[in-house]
This record gives sequence, C-alpha cells and structure tokens, in this order.
Amino acid sequence: MQENYKERPSRSQVGRAAGWAALFLAAPIGFVLVEVINYNNPLTAFTPLQVLLNLIWYYLITGLFYLITGRRKLAGSISLIIFWALGMANHYVIAFRGRTIFPADFLTLGTAANVAKNYSYIPDRTQLITIVVMAALLVLLKLLPKDEGRQKFRLRVLLPLLAAAAAYIIVFFFTPFLSAARISPSMWTTRGNGFFLNFSVCLRYSRVEKPEGYGEEALDVIEASAADTPDSSGVTRPTNLIVVMNESLSDLSVLEGLETNEDAMPFYHSLTENTIKGYAYASVFGGTTANSEYEFLTGNTTAFLPAGTVPYHLYVKEGADSLVGQMKALGYRAVAMHPYYKSGWNRVAVYRDFGFDEAYFIGDFTNARYMRGYVTDQTNYENVIRMVESKEAGEPLFLFNITMQNHSGYSVPWTGLQKLEGKYSTVDQYLSLVRESDDALKDFLHYFETCDEPTMVVMFGDHQPQVATDFYREMLGGSAEEIEAAMLQYRQMVPYLIWTNYELPDAGEGQNISLNYLSTLVAEQAGVPLTCYQRFLSDGMKVLPVVNSVGYMDAAGGNTDDATLLTEEAQDFLKRYRIAQYNNLFGKKERRNSFFSPAEE
Repeated sequence: MQENYKERPSRSQVGRAAGWAALFLAAPIGFVLVEVINYNNPLTAFTPLQVLLNLIWYYLITGLFYLITGRRKLAGSISLIIFWALGMANHYVIAFRGRTIFPADFLTLGTAANVAKNYSYIPDRTQLITIVVMAALLVLLKLLPKDEGRQKFRLRVLLPLLAAAAAYIIVFFFTPFLSAARISPSMWTTRGNGFFLNFSVCLRYSRVEKPEGYGEEALDVIEASAADTPDSSGVTRPTNLIVVMNESLSDLSVLEGLETNEDAMPFYHSLTENTIKGYAYASVFGGTTANSEYEFLTGNTTAFLPAGTVPYHLYVKEGADSLVGQMKALGYRAVAMHPYYKSGWNRVAVYRDFGFDEAYFIGDFTNARYMRGYVTDQTNYENVIRMVESKEAGEPLFLFNITMQNHSGYSVPWTGLQKLEGKYSTVDQYLSLVRESDDALKDFLHYFETCDEPTMVVMFGDHQPQVATDFYREMLGGSAEEIEAAMLQYRQMVPYLIWTNYELPDAGEGQNISLNYLSTLVAEQAGVPLTCYQRFLSDGMKVLPVVNSVGYMDAAGGNTDDATLLTEEAQDFLKRYRIAQYNNLFGKKERRNSFFSPAEE
C-alpha cells in the first residue's frame, strides 16, 4: 500500500515565506515599538483613521527599502531598525525638549549636536524592553533562511503600486484631505496622531506660500515706512511689567441678549484710574490658547498661517524675536509662570527659544488651592506676588503669567462658586468663575497699589469659552456656519486692560484691536523702545485695527472676511503685513533681522 504524506516545504519556500512575513510585519511592529517608546498606547491612543494613516507611511518606507534592496527580509530588517532608531531619537527629544521631533529639527542638526553631550542617555525601563524586543526580532530574522536572490520586479505589478503611492502623497500634501478628515498637527502634547502621521502633517503645514509681491523692493518699502521712532521720553518705564493671559476670560456682556442676575466683572468694569481698557479680538475660540499667546508675544497673526496649525509647534525657532527678547535687551529678567503641566503646547522648548530666563509650572506653585481641579486665580496671583517679593529691590522684571482657573468644561459639580443665574447651566458656571477671577484681580491690583516700585499689570483673555452651543446660536442669531464674519467676531472678543500704580497719561477707553497688536500697545505705554516691526504695526492698527482668523475690521468700520471690501489703505497695509510676517518667519538670507530685533535705547 502506498503511504500518504505531505511533502515538507523546501528551505527556499520557508525563506520566501519568512521574507514576506518580515516585509509585511515590519510596519505594524515598527508602529507599536515607536509609540510605546514615546509614551503612547498604540491600541487606545488613536482613532482607526490615525492608525491607518500611520501604517501607510510605515509601509511606504518599507516598500522603498524593498525597491532599493530587492530582498524582502533585508528590507523588513532595515525598516525595523530605522523605525526603532527614530522612536528612540524621538524619545530623547521629548525628554530633552518637551516635545516630539518636527521637520524643522533636521535644519538645526548642527546646533543639536553641539548640546547633545549635555544630556543623559541612560535608557529607561520602556526603552530597555524595546531594546530586548528588537534584539530578539533581529536574532529571529537572522536564524530564518536567507532570501532568494535579488527580486526582479514586474512592471505590471510595480507601476500600479508606485502610482498608488504617488497618488496618496499628492492627496496628502496638496489637497484639502487633511482638513476634511479633521486631522491637524497634534495640539496639546505634540504626541497625538502618532509619530509618523504627526511628522508628515507638520511637514504638510510647515511650508507657507510666499505672499504676492514678496521681494527685496517690497521689503525696502516696508522698512522705510517704519523709520520714525516715537518719542517716549515722558513715559514712565515700569520696574515690573507683569502680563497675565487669563484662561478663557471674556466679558460675555458684549453679546446682546445676555441675561444675568448681576455683573460678572464689577471690579474690572469699575476701573478707570491709571487704566486703559478695551476689547481684543482673538483668532481662536473655545481653545488653542497657545495661538493667542503667540500672537501677543510676537506681533504675528495666525490669520496668515494654515488653518489648524499651532505656531508653537511649527514656526518658533531658537532666538525667535518676541516681547521677551525685547525686554531682556533692556536688562529685564524674564520669567514665565503657568499653574499647569509643562507638557502642554511645546511651551518648555518655545520659552527657551524666546529667551525666558526661568519658567515655572504647576509643581512650582506653593500653597495651591483648586477649583474644579484647576489652580485658582487667587493662588496664581499669590505666587506671582511672591516672585516679585523675592527679587532684589529695583531689579527690572518682565513676568508672563497664564492662569488656569477658568478652563473648560463647565458642567462639573459646583465647588465653592457663587451662582449667577441665567438660562444655561454651563454659562452660569462660567460666569461664576469669571466673578471669582474678578475678585482675585481686585486683590492683585490692590497689592500693587502700595508697591514702591513702578508696576504695570497687563491682563487679557485668550479666547471666549466653549459653553452650550445653543447659547451662542441664540446670542448671535445662528450657528458659526450660518452667520456673517461681522457677527461671528463677537465670539472672538476678549477684554484687555493696562493698569499702572503710577500716572498713566493715556488712561481711558482704549482702542479695540486684535491680539497681535496688543504687545505693541503695551510697549508704547511702558516706554519701551519699539522695534521697526512694532512701529509698522502701530501705524497699521490705526487703519486696520483687527486682523484675525475670522476676518478684518478697518478704521472706517468695515467688518468682513473679504479683504477686497476693506478700504484701499487697509488693503495696502494687509498686503505689506503679509510680506513682513513672511519675512519674519520664513525669510532666510533676505530676512531683515534688524527690522524685527530689539531697538537700541
């Protein structure tokens, strides 16, 4: 009787199967390793679409190495090593810089190499685990039978794959696909999206097209227009310049139809002596605090940058010009304080790039009291006061402070809040928080009234709150998609004040402006020599006082998202502003450094 048996696979067949397995598994294994190394859970941290888009990039890279080497196992092995190495590099960048790798980092590798020796590279437990896993995988691949000879690619298979890869890259980088999929550079920690997806999204948005008319001649005209230096000889320069960006602080009374049983900001509204007050128009609503912070500190507007991007992630480089460097050039000690985690918005790296001497976050705040889980404004101000009291008498101090008390959401149980009654419970809670902020501001300014050193306090909100959607629909007469820009701007209005404990000549109702102009106004009132850029902005705010992501408002009262409807003078300034900001952020050899850098006394 003939014995039945299955023919055993040959060594070449095993090698072929091992090669295919190595080629196809390199991408998902690499994805898992990279995300685990970088503090993400690859199974729960991302949406299915984010996982898919990450894996596409992993497979494209693996496929590229297969095309180059012609060997499946070799391509899979090289890809795995590169994925793991990039994950390890990103791990150290997060540890040293507080954020993930961005495309611009590859332009500053020389600088990174210079400071690399100052850090510790001892791997942590997670890194050690991935090292063991990588070693085991490489040993396994080594033990498996070798690939057959170099693969010969058939054009009828290769060409469609290359066409599909090219089509994906074109769709990803040159169409509105990302916006339609609601994928933008990771906002809060920079570790969202997944490493390769976030890197590619940042790469997509890192390039901004040159504005029409950009060139040396246009830059010469702009520079000449800002040549006059205003006389600040009669203006008192404060020893302490304290700027408070108050989280989600807004005066909802600007919305017609708001009904409350009492004023949420009685102290703010009562201020008149040595005070300039007005409304600033933010480019963001309900969140993305860092963009308001960026606009204030730099004078740049996010209206000229791709929607959904955060400049703190993409456009701030070491030594970037800002109000921080301007004050330091005058001998001020520059301090940043924020009673929340330092992982947010890439602030650790940005503050270093702006030149802050010190930065303090939630772990540095003492005797903290909390409201809804956030440090109260009262506690925040007490810590700011302690910082002022701890410095040497007469030492010039520039302190930039961001509060946290009023952060969303507004549907948690009431904890120690007085209730301002209205129609919407989330609005009630928000307004009660504003009242708490107003009381804290009262105590804060009363302290500095008796301070011997000339002190200027600047306060502004970063954006309006995201409370009940129906509330804004009722107040504005429709949803954000249904109403015109002129009405939508009411959602962007936040209060600002400039207060001093000495005589302020220009005290009174201030001009309503967008946030990108506010630091220029502060510098003028503080007797700080303006940069050429600030002088340019100072002239500009007189003809186009509002430029934000919603639209524009000219001095004649035109309020629109269509620049062609503005006055001719406003249109001309807007064009020059685009050119100047592009030169500031993206200019290379032609960048007018002296135009943006601090002016000499």
